[in-house]
Formats: sequence, structure tokens, C-alpha cells
Amino acid sequence: MQHLQNALASIDFKIINPLPGEYIGLYRVPSAEGCIEFVKLQTGSYQPHMHDTIDAHLAILMGSGQIILNGASYPFLPGSTFEIPKGASHGFIIETDTVLISVQDKPILDAETNEADIRLA
Repeated sequence: MQHLQNALASIDFKIINPLPGEYIGLYRVPSAEGCIEFVKLQTGSYQPHMHDTIDAHLAILMGSGQIILNGASYPFLPGSTFEIPKGASHGFIIETDTVLISVQDKPILDAETNEADIRLA
């Protein structure tokens, strides 16, 4: 996985804490049609939350844990994929530090206002 970490080192990185006590690291690759974010989640629990205006497709690159999607728990490992439609409740239980790709129709964090489209479910 060192090659993945080396590749991520060349992309702009920002730490956000949209919910108290939660650490989310974002590597953002913008595009005209949406956004690709490499998301780094540390071991621990991330509260169920939702995005009101964003559809996302997730692909797990490294790490393990569970995603809680609309109240149901699904285990994940590298290679797992999930669709998160806008308004869907989702959270995470991270067993080992995880990096995932989130392909979205727009960024979670607005670069101009620095506001995140995230609220507790």
C-alpha cells in the first residue's frame, strides 16, 4: 500500500471536523462534472449522518470496518463499493484506518463558503 500513500501525498489534503470528535481527511480532485474525494478515516466510530444535496458512490481502497446505511450494517474490505443517495443516513465503524474514494456530483465541503453539506441523521 506504500504506492497508494505515495500517490496520495501529491494531492492537496485537508482535515475537516464537520461533527464533534470526528476526523475526516480529504484529498480532493475536482472536475467539471463533480468531485472525486479520497477520504481518510481513522479507527473509531463515525455518527450516522446525511447529505441533503449530494449523491455519492464509495469504493474502499484500504482498511476494514462496517458502513451503517439507513440503519443496516454492511462489512467492508478493500474493493467494496456502496451507493449513497442524497438524504440516505450513513455512518462508519472503522476497524483499521481506511482510505476510500468518494465520487460525488459535487463536493461535501464547499470551497467558497467552507461549509459542509452534512447533518446528523
